[in-house]
Amino acid sequence: MSGSTGGLRAGPAPTPAQLRHARSVRRALATELGRVRDAALAWRNGLGAVLAGLIGFSLIKGRNDVGQIASHWAVVAGLLLLGALVVGAWGVLALLRAAHGRPSAARVVASPGGAVRPFSVEDHDETLASARSLRIGITLTCLCTALLAAAVGVTWYAPPKDPPQLLIRQGGTTLCGTPTAAARGTVVLKVNGVTSTVDLAGADSVTPVASCPAPAPAGP
Repeated sequence: MSGSTGGLRAGPAPTPAQLRHARSVRRALATELGRVRDAALAWRNGLGAVLAGLIGFSLIKGRNDVGQIASHWAVVAGLLLLGALVVGAWGVLALLRAAHGRPSAARVVASPGGAVRPFSVEDHDETLASARSLRIGITLTCLCTALLAAAVGVTWYAPPKDPPQLLIRQGGTTLCGTPTAAARGTVVLKVNGVTSTVDLAGADSVTPVASCPAPAPAGP
């Protein structure tokens, strides 16, 4: 009894166009990792130059002393600067990962069937990981720049810290306001927007305070 046995048969011969396409794909796969690494180096150098220019040449600059602004706004500026530092460090690590790869030796990885995966497949996986790290690094670096600009904007436009006040008791009168000038035993106080000159010779006490006490409620 005769029978037919199944088996693999050769397919049709490839056309010249198919051969050219196969060679193009092979060439692209062989050079893709180098192209991604070169792009990562260019982005790293470019973004680093932008940040260095903004910081080193004082193109972004606010108040020199954060203590000059109101305390809660100083906290906001500090949190924004901390966020810029963390995000910027993360972005730098991502760009370095994209440009230079993982700091480890190449591993020979076996497929689920037990065969060793070709190095071309490993290079393709590394290319995808490097491209993903490049996108993350660019996004985080731009976010770092935005946080830095927001922090400087807070130091520009936040309300200033309240100046120290002066509390003067003179007999049964108490004055508290912002000192604007002093000369020859007198001081000029600005109390509720009204400027008045106080003779310190007749003052019972002069006390600097952080803020003036709230006025006592009027009696019935």
